Amino acid sequence: MIETQNSFHGKGSFKKGIGLSNVKKVAEKYGGAMSIETQENVFVLHVLLIIPQHPESSPQQMD
Repeated sequence: MIETQNSFHGKGSFKKGIGLSNVKKVAEKYGGAMSIETQENVFVLHVLLIIPQHPESSPQQMD
């Protein structure tokens, strides 16, 4: 889960742009989700990304 907060200066609702639409599409494509909350002059973005578990038999990079 990724959570980020930032200020915005608007009245009431927060407008989603092309960038946030792309984030939502990618998250949903891979089984995740995105949501936005607004609290006065702050918006909070939540992005859930699902990281699949790989079988132990798959090759792993060694340091």
